[in-house]
Amino acid sequence: MSSPSPSSPSAPVPQTPAGGTSPESDAVPEASPLRPGIQAVVVVLAALAVYIPALGLGFVYDDFPLVEANPWIRSPAWLGDIFTQQIFGFIPNAEGSQAFYRPLVHVLLMVIHGVAGMATWAYHLAPVLLHATASLTVWALARRMAAGSTATALAAGLLFAVHPVHVEAVAWVSALMDVSAATAGLGMLWLLTSRPLSPLRAVAGAVLWLVAALFKEPAVLLLPMLAAWELMATGPTHAGVWRERALRFGPLGVAVLLYAVLRLNAVGWASVNSGWDTVPRGIAFLNTFPLLAHHASLLLWPAVLSVFHPFEPATSVVDGRVLAGVAVALGMGAGLVMLRRRAPAAWLGLAWLALPLLPALHLRALSESAVAERYLYLPSAGFCLLAAFAWGTVARLARPAVAWAFGLAVLLGATARTQAQVGTWQSDVTLWVNAVESSPVAVTPLVQLGDALLRAGETEEAILALERARELKPEHLNAANQLARAYVDAGRPAEARELMKAAVRAHPDASGFHFVLGLAHKRLGEKEAALVSFQEAARLSPSSGDALLELGEALVALGRAAEALPPLEEAMKRLADASRAHRALAQAHRALNHEDQARAHERSAQGSP
Repeated sequence: MSSPSPSSPSAPVPQTPAGGTSPESDAVPEASPLRPGIQAVVVVLAALAVYIPALGLGFVYDDFPLVEANPWIRSPAWLGDIFTQQIFGFIPNAEGSQAFYRPLVHVLLMVIHGVAGMATWAYHLAPVLLHATASLTVWALARRMAAGSTATALAAGLLFAVHPVHVEAVAWVSALMDVSAATAGLGMLWLLTSRPLSPLRAVAGAVLWLVAALFKEPAVLLLPMLAAWELMATGPTHAGVWRERALRFGPLGVAVLLYAVLRLNAVGWASVNSGWDTVPRGIAFLNTFPLLAHHASLLLWPAVLSVFHPFEPATSVVDGRVLAGVAVALGMGAGLVMLRRRAPAAWLGLAWLALPLLPALHLRALSESAVAERYLYLPSAGFCLLAAFAWGTVARLARPAVAWAFGLAVLLGATARTQAQVGTWQSDVTLWVNAVESSPVAVTPLVQLGDALLRAGETEEAILALERARELKPEHLNAANQLARAYVDAGRPAEARELMKAAVRAHPDASGFHFVLGLAHKRLGEKEAALVSFQEAARLSPSSGDALLELGEALVALGRAAEALPPLEEAMKRLADASRAHRALAQAHRALNHEDQARAHERSAQGSP
């Protein structure tokens, strides 16, 4: 359900003594010469202009399982599964995402697929349009909170529209959940902070909260964000205030209950399982401060942007990152104390920055990426409000021309940085080249770059990246696996065999090592050895279509066609492109004199995608 358009908000209502705030409590610069309607158009056009190039981007990273290999988005028949399973429930044994309940992501992707098939521009258009809507809503909220200062509202809306930290969320299809949740959530805040509050707006706001929560779990922080506004905007309580609160929060209570029922039914009490949950609780708490410092730096000075931000947990209170985070926390705490009465709207911006940032500071609950720019999409709304009000203060103390020149310089610089970063999301190769340039001594970007280069057919370049990764961290399992694959593709199977033999001795339960060892044996013509490796890979990973396919083909090559049929038939069910499995089945059936079955599989192979 889309957010009601904030393009025509009710006129800002200065708070009366009952509200506890007056227009004078947040001094702002002179009003912009642009009328509100024109400002709204300017904000939307700015958001669209910086991200129009995103329509030419391809799929990258998690887009392949979430979009290309996702059966759920291809038919409404899957809606039952979508609302009763975790986000990657269509992938067998997807344990890392077992706590993520985000059904509306699949519903939105289903709508896009129904309209445009697999055209990548359509999947990129959705987050661009959502970002434009979110930018407009930030402008509308700022206009309301700034008690009529259209200049402050314009500054907030434009900064949100072009802030470089949003590139990951808007340019990456897999981050559609972040943009969708934030857009719905901002719409909910705009609806529920209106006065007088009508029952229709109260219900619509609750629905938008539910929509946001069904896109991504951090939307639950919208509730304390709304409470913060209530604290800012409400003065002495009386019967009318309590009636309004009941109207504002009553439907939200129903929405929360419905969300809890849906979530518990789908994932129960599952928690995030990413590896960070093994960090001791004391160390996890200590790392709240490095995480805070890193995210604050991305908001204030987004010079280094990347899909990968290396993070090693701090273990000492005198670690520089801990001290920097403590300084940021003290500054934010002081701001919340000092601004509460002096500048309530600025205080609200700071509160709206801090509250939705909390999940990104809980290391044990984070997914694989401890630091990610997409985590800042919703918190940045509060940051942009705070920055706009701060700019208003500067405009009061300096000449208006100086303030406007400074603001324009910031916006132009942010726009240029955003446009430059959008291009890095063109493909997996460009994405990970950027990550390697940003973190040249980190292993993960080198391994991911090697994998991307392999898939792009640039084998020699892949080997260079993967060998560099092995130099930095010889024990890195995925680096060894991918390097052996690259050696096989480069016609160096003997080197791959020796590398994987050592890996299998060290990690005998790693199915991937047995699989690549089998590929090396196969390329060397060692059929019996290849069969043994593929049998072990299939035993350790019985749901792997690739392992089952190679096992079946190895059996056919050894003249054991009857034994090859079961693994090949299972591989045919599990592989997105089953043409190779059909060809192997045709060969096996022909060896068994099953001519009709052989011809049927040959026809299927020709018609497979």
